[in-house]
Amino acid sequence: MKARWTPLALVAAGTLAPFAARAVDFNFAGTLQLDYLFTPFTNRDPRPSSFVIDGFTQELSIKVAADIGRHTTANVKACFGCHGFEAGMGYVDFRLSDAFNVRVGRFTPTFGEFNLRHDPGNHRLSDKPLPYDMGRMLRFFDFGRSVLPSPYVDNGVEVWGTATISSRLQLAYAAHMVTGLRALSPDAQDVDFSVMRTSSGQLIADNNSEPSVGGRVGVTARLADRVDLSVGASALWGRYDPAGRLQYLVVGGDFFLRLPSTNIRAEYLIRRTEMDATDPARLAFVVSSLPDDPTRTFHTRDGWYVEVEQRVRPNLDVLLRWDGMRRIGNVATGSALEFDAGVSRWTLGTQLTLERGYRLKASAQHYQWWGLRNAPPEEFAFHLGAVATF
Repeated sequence: MKARWTPLALVAAGTLAPFAARAVDFNFAGTLQLDYLFTPFTNRDPRPSSFVIDGFTQELSIKVAADIGRHTTANVKACFGCHGFEAGMGYVDFRLSDAFNVRVGRFTPTFGEFNLRHDPGNHRLSDKPLPYDMGRMLRFFDFGRSVLPSPYVDNGVEVWGTATISSRLQLAYAAHMVTGLRALSPDAQDVDFSVMRTSSGQLIADNNSEPSVGGRVGVTARLADRVDLSVGASALWGRYDPAGRLQYLVVGGDFFLRLPSTNIRAEYLIRRTEMDATDPARLAFVVSSLPDDPTRTFHTRDGWYVEVEQRVRPNLDVLLRWDGMRRIGNVATGSALEFDAGVSRWTLGTQLTLERGYRLKASAQHYQWWGLRNAPPEEFAFHLGAVATF
Protein backbone atom coordinates (compact mmCIF):
# COMPACT_ATOMS: atom_id res chain seq x y z
CA MET A 1 0.00 0.00 0.00
CA LYS A 2 2.79 2.40 0.90
CA ALA A 3 4.56 1.64 -2.36
CA ARG A 4 1.35 2.48 -4.34
CA TRP A 5 0.96 5.89 -2.67
CA THR A 6 4.61 6.90 -2.77
CA PRO A 7 4.65 8.11 -6.42
CA LEU A 8 1.46 10.11 -5.84
CA ALA A 9 2.95 11.69 -2.74
CA LEU A 10 6.08 12.64 -4.62
CA VAL A 11 4.06 14.17 -7.46
CA ALA A 12 1.90 16.13 -4.98
CA ALA A 13 4.94 17.35 -3.10
CA GLY A 14 6.60 18.47 -6.30
CA THR A 15 3.46 20.26 -7.44
CA LEU A 16 2.82 22.06 -4.15
CA ALA A 17 6.41 22.87 -3.31
CA PRO A 18 6.55 26.11 -5.36
CA PHE A 19 3.34 27.34 -3.69
CA ALA A 20 4.70 26.47 -0.27
CA ALA A 21 7.92 28.29 -1.06
CA ARG A 22 5.97 31.36 -2.13
CA ALA A 23 3.72 31.28 0.95
CA VAL A 24 6.31 33.26 2.90
CA ASP A 25 8.47 35.85 1.11
CA PHE A 26 11.67 36.81 2.90
CA ASN A 27 13.63 40.03 2.58
CA PHE A 28 17.15 40.34 4.00
CA ALA A 29 18.94 43.66 4.59
CA GLY A 30 21.81 44.96 6.66
CA THR A 31 24.06 47.91 7.48
CA LEU A 32 27.65 48.05 8.70
CA GLN A 33 29.40 51.23 9.83
CA LEU A 34 32.97 51.40 11.07
CA ASP A 35 33.85 54.80 12.51
CA TYR A 36 37.02 56.23 14.01
CA LEU A 37 36.66 59.06 16.53
CA PHE A 38 39.73 61.15 17.31
CA THR A 39 39.94 63.92 19.90
CA PRO A 40 43.25 65.74 20.48
CA PHE A 41 45.13 65.21 23.72
CA THR A 42 45.36 68.16 26.11
CA ASN A 43 47.32 68.85 29.28
CA ARG A 44 44.07 68.74 31.25
CA ASP A 45 42.94 65.45 29.74
CA PRO A 46 45.99 63.43 28.66
CA ARG A 47 43.84 60.33 28.14
CA PRO A 48 40.64 61.04 26.18
CA SER A 49 39.45 57.48 26.81
CA SER A 50 38.67 58.56 30.37
CA PHE A 51 35.72 60.60 29.14
CA VAL A 52 34.80 59.32 25.66
CA ILE A 53 34.47 56.10 23.72
CA ASP A 54 37.04 57.01 21.08
CA GLY A 55 38.96 55.02 18.49
CA PHE A 56 37.17 52.45 16.32
CA THR A 57 33.55 51.55 16.93
CA GLN A 58 31.33 49.37 14.80
CA GLU A 59 27.58 49.38 14.29
CA LEU A 60 26.14 46.33 12.57
CA SER A 61 22.48 45.60 11.97
CA ILE A 62 20.92 42.64 10.18
CA LYS A 63 17.21 42.54 9.46
CA VAL A 64 14.94 39.84 8.09
CA ALA A 65 11.36 40.63 7.07
CA ALA A 66 8.84 37.98 6.11
CA ASP A 67 5.46 38.48 4.42
CA ILE A 68 3.43 35.84 6.21
CA GLY A 69 0.13 36.65 4.56
CA ARG A 70 -1.78 39.36 2.72
CA HIS A 71 -2.01 41.52 5.84
CA THR A 72 0.74 40.20 8.09
CA THR A 73 4.49 40.90 8.15
CA ALA A 74 7.10 39.72 10.66
CA ASN A 75 10.38 41.57 11.26
CA VAL A 76 13.45 40.49 13.22
CA LYS A 77 16.57 42.60 13.65
CA ALA A 78 19.87 41.89 15.41
CA CYS A 79 22.42 44.60 16.15
CA PHE A 80 26.05 44.61 17.25
CA GLY A 81 27.84 47.60 18.77
CA CYS A 82 29.89 48.57 21.77
CA HIS A 83 27.33 46.85 24.03
CA GLY A 84 27.62 43.55 22.15
CA PHE A 85 24.71 41.83 20.44
CA GLU A 86 21.22 43.24 20.92
CA ALA A 87 17.72 42.25 19.84
CA GLY A 88 16.92 45.40 17.88
CA MET A 89 13.44 44.26 16.97
CA GLY A 90 11.15 41.26 16.82
CA TYR A 91 7.58 42.14 15.96
CA VAL A 92 4.59 41.36 13.77
CA ASP A 93 2.60 43.97 11.85
CA PHE A 94 -1.09 43.45 11.11
CA ARG A 95 -1.82 45.80 8.21
CA LEU A 96 -5.57 46.23 8.19
CA SER A 97 -5.65 49.45 6.13
CA ASP A 98 -3.58 52.55 5.47
CA ALA A 99 -5.38 54.24 8.35
CA PHE A 100 -5.12 51.45 10.93
CA ASN A 101 -2.33 48.96 11.60
CA VAL A 102 -1.28 47.05 14.70
CA ARG A 103 2.30 46.21 15.74
CA VAL A 104 3.06 43.76 18.57
CA GLY A 105 6.40 42.57 19.93
CA ARG A 106 9.75 44.31 20.47
CA PHE A 107 10.18 47.48 18.41
CA THR A 108 11.18 51.15 18.49
CA PRO A 109 8.16 53.14 19.75
CA THR A 110 7.38 56.02 17.42
CA PHE A 111 8.85 59.28 18.73
CA GLY A 112 10.22 62.20 16.76
CA GLU A 113 11.78 62.18 13.31
CA PHE A 114 15.32 60.91 13.89
CA ASN A 115 14.23 57.57 15.37
CA LEU A 116 12.82 56.69 11.96
CA ARG A 117 16.34 56.91 10.46
CA HIS A 118 18.59 56.02 13.42
CA ASP A 119 20.35 53.27 11.46
CA PRO A 120 23.76 54.63 10.25
CA GLY A 121 22.83 53.72 6.70
CA ASN A 122 19.94 56.18 6.86
CA HIS A 123 21.73 59.34 8.02
CA ARG A 124 24.72 61.15 6.59
CA LEU A 125 26.92 61.77 9.66
CA SER A 126 28.86 59.23 11.71
CA ASP A 127 27.13 60.01 15.01
CA LYS A 128 23.64 60.85 16.21
CA PRO A 129 22.34 64.28 17.27
CA LEU A 130 23.08 65.00 20.95
CA PRO A 131 19.49 64.57 22.25
CA TYR A 132 19.56 61.02 20.80
CA ASP A 133 23.24 60.23 21.52
CA MET A 134 24.07 56.65 22.49
CA GLY A 135 27.54 57.26 23.94
CA ARG A 136 29.68 58.88 21.24
CA MET A 137 29.65 62.46 22.56
CA LEU A 138 32.70 63.80 24.39
CA ARG A 139 32.45 63.86 28.21
CA PHE A 140 29.78 61.16 28.01
CA PHE A 141 30.74 59.61 31.34
CA ASP A 142 30.55 62.98 33.12
CA PHE A 143 27.53 64.50 31.43
CA GLY A 144 25.45 61.31 31.47
CA ARG A 145 22.85 59.99 29.11
CA SER A 146 21.07 61.98 26.46
CA VAL A 147 17.39 62.89 26.48
CA LEU A 148 16.29 59.69 24.71
CA PRO A 149 19.16 57.46 23.48
CA SER A 150 18.39 56.10 20.03
CA PRO A 151 17.34 53.51 19.20
CA TYR A 152 14.95 53.26 22.13
CA VAL A 153 13.65 49.68 21.86
CA ASP A 154 10.88 48.26 24.04
CA ASN A 155 8.23 45.54 24.32
CA GLY A 156 4.57 46.31 23.74
CA VAL A 157 1.90 47.18 21.20
CA GLU A 158 1.48 50.12 18.84
CA VAL A 159 -1.30 51.22 16.52
CA TRP A 160 -0.39 53.47 13.61
CA GLY A 161 -1.59 54.69 10.28
CA THR A 162 -1.89 57.47 7.73
CA ALA A 163 -4.88 59.34 6.36
CA THR A 164 -5.02 61.41 3.18
CA ILE A 165 -6.80 64.66 3.92
CA SER A 166 -6.37 66.10 0.44
CA SER A 167 -4.18 65.64 -2.61
CA ARG A 168 -1.46 67.68 -0.90
CA LEU A 169 -2.00 66.95 2.80
CA GLN A 170 -1.48 63.74 4.76
CA LEU A 171 -1.92 62.96 8.46
CA ALA A 172 0.15 60.30 10.26
CA TYR A 173 -0.35 59.02 13.80
CA ALA A 174 1.03 56.39 16.16
CA ALA A 175 0.05 55.45 19.72
CA HIS A 176 1.79 52.84 21.82
CA MET A 177 1.73 51.08 25.18
CA VAL A 178 5.09 49.57 26.15
CA THR A 179 7.10 48.42 29.16
CA GLY A 180 8.60 51.89 29.51
CA LEU A 181 11.83 53.46 30.72
CA ARG A 182 13.08 52.04 34.01
CA ALA A 183 15.65 51.89 36.79
CA LEU A 184 16.22 49.04 39.23
CA SER A 185 17.03 51.12 42.30
CA PRO A 186 14.11 52.00 44.62
CA ASP A 187 15.78 55.37 45.35
CA ALA A 188 16.64 56.16 41.73
CA GLN A 189 17.69 59.61 40.61
CA ASP A 190 17.43 59.03 36.86
CA VAL A 191 16.39 56.50 34.25
CA ASP A 192 18.93 53.70 33.75
CA PHE A 193 18.97 53.00 30.02
CA SER A 194 21.63 50.30 30.39
CA VAL A 195 19.24 47.85 32.10
CA MET A 196 16.93 48.03 29.07
CA ARG A 197 19.45 46.37 26.77
CA THR A 198 19.11 42.66 26.08
CA SER A 199 22.85 42.31 26.75
CA SER A 200 22.55 43.80 30.26
CA GLY A 201 21.79 40.44 31.89
CA GLN A 202 18.66 41.93 33.49
CA LEU A 203 15.11 40.76 32.94
CA ILE A 204 13.62 42.55 29.93
CA ALA A 205 10.32 43.02 31.72
CA ASP A 206 8.23 45.69 33.40
CA ASN A 207 9.72 46.56 36.80
CA ASN A 208 6.58 48.12 38.29
CA SER A 209 3.60 46.58 36.46
CA GLU A 210 2.68 49.97 35.00
CA PRO A 211 3.16 50.35 31.24
CA SER A 212 4.28 53.55 29.57
CA VAL A 213 2.14 55.28 26.96
CA GLY A 214 3.03 57.65 24.17
CA GLY A 215 2.87 58.41 20.49
CA ARG A 216 3.27 60.91 17.70
CA VAL A 217 1.02 62.95 15.43
CA GLY A 218 2.43 64.42 12.23
CA VAL A 219 1.28 66.29 9.13
CA THR A 220 2.99 66.28 5.72
CA ALA A 221 2.15 68.91 3.11
CA ARG A 222 3.15 68.87 -0.55
CA LEU A 223 4.09 72.53 -1.15
CA ALA A 224 5.23 72.04 -4.74
CA ASP A 225 6.69 69.34 -6.96
CA ARG A 226 9.57 67.72 -5.02
CA VAL A 227 8.99 70.07 -2.07
CA ASP A 228 7.49 68.56 1.10
CA LEU A 229 7.07 69.94 4.61
CA SER A 230 6.50 67.66 7.63
CA VAL A 231 5.89 68.68 11.24
CA GLY A 232 5.13 66.46 14.19
CA ALA A 233 4.66 66.32 17.95
CA SER A 234 5.53 63.37 20.22
CA ALA A 235 5.18 62.38 23.87
CA LEU A 236 6.11 59.56 26.30
CA TRP A 237 4.87 59.17 29.88
CA GLY A 238 5.37 56.54 32.54
CA ARG A 239 6.85 55.59 35.92
CA TYR A 240 10.33 54.14 36.02
CA ASP A 241 11.17 52.97 39.58
CA PRO A 242 10.17 49.56 41.03
CA ALA A 243 7.56 51.12 43.33
CA GLY A 244 5.96 53.14 40.55
CA ARG A 245 6.51 56.37 42.49
CA LEU A 246 8.79 58.35 40.18
CA GLN A 247 7.40 59.66 36.90
CA TYR A 248 8.98 60.79 33.65
CA LEU A 249 7.56 62.79 30.76
CA VAL A 250 9.23 63.27 27.38
CA VAL A 251 7.75 65.66 24.81
CA GLY A 252 9.16 66.82 21.51
CA GLY A 253 8.54 68.49 18.19
CA ASP A 254 10.09 67.80 14.79
CA PHE A 255 10.38 69.66 11.48
CA PHE A 256 11.49 68.41 8.05
CA LEU A 257 11.63 70.40 4.81
CA ARG A 258 12.59 68.48 1.68
CA LEU A 259 13.74 70.52 -1.33
CA PRO A 260 15.10 69.21 -4.66
CA SER A 261 18.76 69.31 -3.52
CA THR A 262 18.46 70.30 0.15
CA ASN A 263 17.04 68.73 3.30
CA ILE A 264 16.47 70.81 6.43
CA ARG A 265 15.67 69.05 9.69
CA ALA A 266 15.13 70.27 13.24
CA GLU A 267 13.98 68.69 16.49
CA TYR A 268 13.55 69.71 20.10
CA LEU A 269 12.79 67.33 22.97
CA ILE A 270 12.76 67.59 26.75
CA ARG A 271 12.56 64.95 29.48
CA ARG A 272 11.30 65.79 32.96
CA THR A 273 12.40 63.06 35.37
CA GLU A 274 11.46 62.82 39.02
CA MET A 275 14.22 61.95 41.51
CA ASP A 276 14.16 60.33 44.93
CA ALA A 277 14.90 62.91 47.64
CA THR A 278 14.27 60.80 50.74
CA ASP A 279 17.86 61.37 51.85
CA PRO A 280 18.94 64.97 51.03
CA ALA A 281 22.57 64.02 51.79
CA ARG A 282 22.64 62.04 48.53
CA LEU A 283 22.05 65.25 46.56
CA ALA A 284 24.61 67.97 45.91
CA PHE A 285 22.30 71.00 46.22
CA VAL A 286 19.49 72.13 48.49
CA VAL A 287 16.45 70.00 47.75
CA SER A 288 13.42 71.71 46.25
CA SER A 289 10.85 68.95 46.68
CA LEU A 290 7.54 68.54 44.91
CA PRO A 291 4.56 70.23 46.62
CA ASP A 292 2.65 66.96 47.09
CA ASP A 293 5.60 64.82 48.22
CA PRO A 294 8.72 66.03 50.08
CA THR A 295 10.53 62.79 49.16
CA ARG A 296 10.58 63.64 45.44
CA THR A 297 12.22 66.31 43.33
CA PHE A 298 12.96 66.46 39.60
CA HIS A 299 15.41 67.51 36.93
CA THR A 300 14.99 68.32 33.24
CA ARG A 301 17.19 67.32 30.34
CA ASP A 302 16.45 68.89 26.97
CA GLY A 303 18.15 68.81 23.60
CA TRP A 304 17.90 70.06 20.05
CA TYR A 305 19.42 69.88 16.60
CA VAL A 306 19.17 71.81 13.35
CA GLU A 307 20.66 70.09 10.31
CA VAL A 308 21.10 71.25 6.72
CA GLU A 309 22.01 68.62 4.13
CA GLN A 310 23.09 69.87 0.70
CA ARG A 311 23.61 67.72 -2.39
CA VAL A 312 26.73 69.08 -4.15
CA ARG A 313 27.14 66.32 -6.71
CA PRO A 314 25.16 63.15 -7.37
CA ASN A 315 27.56 61.24 -5.12
CA LEU A 316 28.56 63.98 -2.66
CA ASP A 317 26.61 65.55 0.22
CA VAL A 318 27.75 68.29 2.61
CA LEU A 319 26.11 68.73 6.02
CA LEU A 320 26.07 71.38 8.71
CA ARG A 321 24.52 70.56 12.08
CA TRP A 322 24.08 72.55 15.27
CA ASP A 323 22.94 70.52 18.24
CA GLY A 324 23.05 70.79 21.99
CA MET A 325 21.84 69.46 25.30
CA ARG A 326 21.21 70.94 28.74
CA ARG A 327 20.48 69.55 32.19
CA ILE A 328 18.87 71.63 34.94
CA GLY A 329 18.24 70.33 38.44
CA ASN A 330 19.82 68.62 41.43
CA VAL A 331 22.55 66.03 40.96
CA ALA A 332 24.02 63.21 42.99
CA THR A 333 26.71 64.11 45.50
CA GLY A 334 30.11 63.97 43.79
CA SER A 335 28.72 64.55 40.29
CA ALA A 336 30.78 66.63 37.86
CA LEU A 337 27.66 68.60 36.89
CA GLU A 338 26.54 71.94 38.24
CA PHE A 339 22.85 72.69 38.81
CA ASP A 340 22.72 74.07 35.25
CA ALA A 341 25.04 72.31 32.77
CA GLY A 342 25.08 71.89 29.04
CA VAL A 343 26.88 71.51 25.75
CA SER A 344 26.62 73.16 22.35
CA ARG A 345 28.17 71.50 19.30
CA TRP A 346 28.76 72.42 15.67
CA THR A 347 29.45 69.71 13.09
CA LEU A 348 30.61 70.10 9.49
CA GLY A 349 30.57 66.85 7.59
CA THR A 350 30.45 65.20 4.20
CA GLN A 351 29.37 61.90 2.73
CA LEU A 352 30.90 60.48 -0.44
CA THR A 353 29.18 57.61 -2.25
CA LEU A 354 31.85 55.45 -3.89
CA GLU A 355 29.37 53.07 -5.41
CA ARG A 356 25.90 51.82 -4.64
CA GLY A 357 25.85 50.50 -1.09
CA TYR A 358 29.25 51.84 -0.06
CA ARG A 359 29.92 55.32 1.37
CA LEU A 360 32.57 57.27 3.25
CA LYS A 361 31.74 59.77 6.01
CA ALA A 362 33.97 62.49 7.47
CA SER A 363 33.21 65.27 9.94
CA ALA A 364 34.79 67.81 12.28
CA GLN A 365 33.12 68.92 15.52
CA HIS A 366 33.48 71.85 17.91
CA TYR A 367 32.15 71.42 21.48
CA GLN A 368 31.43 74.20 23.98
CA TRP A 369 30.65 73.32 27.61
CA TRP A 370 29.17 75.06 30.62
CA GLY A 371 28.44 73.84 34.14
CA LEU A 372 30.77 70.82 33.83
CA ARG A 373 33.55 70.76 36.41
CA ASN A 374 37.12 70.14 35.21
CA ALA A 375 36.11 70.48 31.56
CA PRO A 376 37.75 72.99 29.22
CA PRO A 377 35.42 75.59 27.70
CA GLU A 378 35.81 74.07 24.23
CA GLU A 379 37.04 70.87 22.56
CA PHE A 380 37.34 69.39 19.08
CA ALA A 381 36.60 65.95 17.66
CA PHE A 382 36.99 64.33 14.25
CA HIS A 383 35.18 61.36 12.67
CA LEU A 384 36.13 59.20 9.70
CA GLY A 385 33.93 56.26 8.81
CA ALA A 386 32.82 53.81 6.16
CA VAL A 387 29.28 52.51 5.67
CA ALA A 388 28.10 49.50 3.69
CA THR A 389 24.43 48.68 3.10
CA PHE A 390 23.31 45.36 1.72
